[in-house]
Amino acid sequence: MLVEKITSRQNPLVKRFRRVRAGDERHHIFLEGLRLIEDAVAAGAHFETVAFTSALETSERGLQLLDELQKIPCRGAHVPPQVMQAIADTQSPQGIAAIVSRPFYELAEMFAARPTLVVIADGLQDPGNLGTIIRTAEAASADCLVTTRDTVDPFNPRALRASMGSALRLPIITDVAGADVAQLCREHQIALVGTRTSPARMAVMIEDAARAEKTCAYTEADLTIPLAFILGREATGLADETAADADRFVYIPMRLHIESLNVSAAAAILLYEAARQRQFINMK
Repeated sequence: MLVEKITSRQNPLVKRFRRVRAGDERHHIFLEGLRLIEDAVAAGAHFETVAFTSALETSERGLQLLDELQKIPCRGAHVPPQVMQAIADTQSPQGIAAIVSRPFYELAEMFAARPTLVVIADGLQDPGNLGTIIRTAEAASADCLVTTRDTVDPFNPRALRASMGSALRLPIITDVAGADVAQLCREHQIALVGTRTSPARMAVMIEDAARAEKTCAYTEADLTIPLAFILGREATGLADETAADADRFVYIPMRLHIESLNVSAAAAILLYEAARQRQFINMK
């Protein structure tokens, strides 16, 4: 890492950090904080630029991270606290931020590798929810996560913080047409499992006899087969066109006065039931 000193908030590099942080450069992502940047180093991310303050040099952990970054061929900038405030997305920056290349995976190549547990985030809007789902998906040994169009960016700063670094390790394919991922699931014999968490919505759905035959509680479903859980939008659940692609549906039983579970909580329940049925293989 080649380090220069930058003292002005108007420096072009500071403006570049802010553009990447805002999501204006699709091929790069903004990272902030010791944990995320440690995770990025461990994951072998391609670093373009690192900005840090003297505060990083006051702890053993910070010095160790700087030592690791010195081995990486990238641009470095030593900045004062006021410049870091202009760069950072948080109220109390930890003294380090970075621009790294966005991880990229081809949808067709990922499915050619024959995944057995896929998570499809369909229209989710809350970055905290999506980041938590990504973290849970990695913990439960999912093979990959797919986001459909109109889903929040899993690499925005809030989603990245919620994922606790999992977004840098779990293969994620973004901005996919729902019909395309459904077609690939059919081609590779991956069951599309629609998820329902609201008892009220379940009652409406099972008025359709055909859907009722394909619906059961999540504990009664065979989750050992290759499958893809489809998680719908927080407020409305699965869209009708998405539900039409599902091969079967599972629901999470709950007391009748509860409208629904948070989508990230529902994802955790379903993913860990799949992991349990698979005897927690690949979780060491």
